[in-house]
Amino acid sequence: MIHIRMARRTDAAAIASVHATTWKEAYRGLLDGAYLENLSEKRLTARWRTHLDRREEDRDEEILVAMNGRELVGFANAISSREAFAPWEAEIPMIYVLKEHRGSGIGRGLMKASADHCIRRGMFSGGLWVLRDNGAARDFYEALGGESQGRKSDSVGGQIVQLVGYWWRDIAQLAERSTQSITPGRY
Repeated sequence: MIHIRMARRTDAAAIASVHATTWKEAYRGLLDGAYLENLSEKRLTARWRTHLDRREEDRDEEILVAMNGRELVGFANAISSREAFAPWEAEIPMIYVLKEHRGSGIGRGLMKASADHCIRRGMFSGGLWVLRDNGAARDFYEALGGESQGRKSDSVGGQIVQLVGYWWRDIAQLAERSTQSITPGRY
């Protein structure tokens, strides 16, 4: 049974493992292969510990984890928008689920929990950026009612990539849609 809860500092290593694994799965062929292969769980664990500690100072941020029993199989985070000119108040900069658990509703559960957190913190619109060429993720966000909103370039691992923004004018609709069934597919 899947349970979604707030992340704890002790989750840092498991989050780092899911982070590295899902990046290698999702971004193979989209990002530099050497960069992906050199993702270090040890360095990511240190980053996540620091991030989880910092979260205590910023209650607008929440990091959520999806647990399958004692195994962490996915995570997401929700924050105040990092961009002054974005049309959304809240941002969901990361949501990752291990490949073998995709299509099981975990991603929808993490999106709902993220949207619920944003609403509790007084943020009523939400958005995110996704790699333009990540079709599976874009299908997922569109299935949840995300509207395409802007494009930009960014650097990931020293490589310039193209991003597409998705937003939900009313994040409550994202929370509601996340509980509805989505046609099984790649996401």
